[in-house]
Amino acid sequence: MKAKRFNRSFQATLYIRRLMLLAIPIGLIFLMVSGYAFSEMRRQNDASIKNSIDIYEKELSHKLDAVAHFVQWTVVHEHVLEDFNPDNNMGDYRQASEDLRARVGEMQYAIGNEFQYFFYSKENQLFINASSIALDYAAYQAIRDKLINDADVNQSSYIIEWTPYEFNDCTFLYYCICYKDYVFASAIDMKDVSAPLSSLNLGRLGCIQFESGNNVFYATNEVPSGPASLFYSKIAIENTQYDIPFDISIYMDVFSHYGHIFFLLFLIFLLALIFIILMGIYILFTYRKIILPIKLFSDNLSALDRLPEDPDQTQEASIMLSDTNIQELNQINRQFKNLTHEITRLKINIYEAELEKNNFLIHFLQQQIKPHFYLNCLTTIDSMLSIGETETARKMLTFTSKYLRYLFQADQDFINLSSELAHIEDYINIQNLRLGHTIKYELHTKEDYALVQVPPLLLITFVENIIKHAIPHGETLDIRINCDKYDCSTDSLSAKYKTPYYFEITISDNGQGLDEEIIEKINNGISVSKDGQHLGLSNSLKRLELLYDNRFELILANNDAIGAKVILHIPYTPD
Repeated sequence: MKAKRFNRSFQATLYIRRLMLLAIPIGLIFLMVSGYAFSEMRRQNDASIKNSIDIYEKELSHKLDAVAHFVQWTVVHEHVLEDFNPDNNMGDYRQASEDLRARVGEMQYAIGNEFQYFFYSKENQLFINASSIALDYAAYQAIRDKLINDADVNQSSYIIEWTPYEFNDCTFLYYCICYKDYVFASAIDMKDVSAPLSSLNLGRLGCIQFESGNNVFYATNEVPSGPASLFYSKIAIENTQYDIPFDISIYMDVFSHYGHIFFLLFLIFLLALIFIILMGIYILFTYRKIILPIKLFSDNLSALDRLPEDPDQTQEASIMLSDTNIQELNQINRQFKNLTHEITRLKINIYEAELEKNNFLIHFLQQQIKPHFYLNCLTTIDSMLSIGETETARKMLTFTSKYLRYLFQADQDFINLSSELAHIEDYINIQNLRLGHTIKYELHTKEDYALVQVPPLLLITFVENIIKHAIPHGETLDIRINCDKYDCSTDSLSAKYKTPYYFEITISDNGQGLDEEIIEKINNGISVSKDGQHLGLSNSLKRLELLYDNRFELILANNDAIGAKVILHIPYTPD
């Protein structure tokens, strides 16, 4: 037996040596794969930056073209400029300035407040800022002097296309047009021009450089030079597709951008090496302390079937069985029993949770049955027949039968939206016949939503609550239902609803509104049922939790003027 144990221990040691030798080619392969992954990641990062720059240039070109067109149209066609005639008084100038600023304000709202606008009348030497000033006074004076100087130098009509203009530490893009005696210009700080690119990950000392021809007129950071440039990766992007007055060069700080990746790869390699060593130690320990005793125990159990007839040899076999580490098997057996007990407990918990769900659904369906409502309907029909209103009684019977038929057939978790809305309309028709057409009902939806799946008898709960509790501001109670879907594929809502779209149902009224305490509790997912009150809202909230888990939103709110509204967001699931 000792010889056997020695041989098996020797085999385990051999496997450990082989594992250590195998670690060398694995390490080399890891380095090769890491190098390829790094180069591929860098290539994808460069492609991502180029794509971002392309989107940026397209958007900036659109804005510059829009501003240029606005400046041209204003100086040529805007009649308000004629009010700056020298024959007019200061009051006329003030009104003309306000009108011009209003026109410019609309343009800034559409394009952006970063574009500044300036107007100069050569005839009466009047200079005004046509937009709110976002510059310091020195920059404002510099732009004013440049505009006036351009107007004095160029006596006739002219256009100065978008060109860089530097003043002290400030750099602007400048566009100017002169027509007749009017000069209108726009300028934008290069800090605002480069702001959309600030989100690019270029490293701690990365730089974006703007070039016009061979002249660098603006840079977001100090451009590297000398030996420091070896740690930078340059991406030169020549603008040939869009009409912008500069080219862009990107200097990426490779060390700060990719240094943590190098460190991470080295750490992973080191951890992998340590893991291999620990695995070898663990395998050796496992073999000696667990696998070998279990195998010896299994061999001894098998030997019991082949016990010799000699009593002495039988006794020796029994001793061999008692010498093995049977406590290891006892521990496994105890763990297995604990696991079986845990599985049984989990099954009981699941069964109890399912039973609770079924009991709640049964309780909910029972809550839908309101004997007093049906008795009132029957009483109303009897009264109509007694006074000879046969046609009205027939309508009442039709609506009531359709209402009851839907109620008793709604035994599924989900149903078509069109069926639920038809049920609501039947209910409102019944109430109008009972109460004398005091309810006005509006429905705004699309035929495409007819097969959207919604929980049955859910929306009717909110409508019943409105009719029961809302006190209208007027002679009629207005109930409006709006249904629509919204895109959430690019929003965080996509992870919540797990669909590209979510469906919104809004039910509003013109009543006195809801109590703020009820709104706060329902919006926070807290039950408001107390002494049988607001049971419908609490049941609806519980049903939504059971059916959708966390993939829904139930929002109560009061309207700005009058009334309240219920907003329900659920996954958009057409049949």
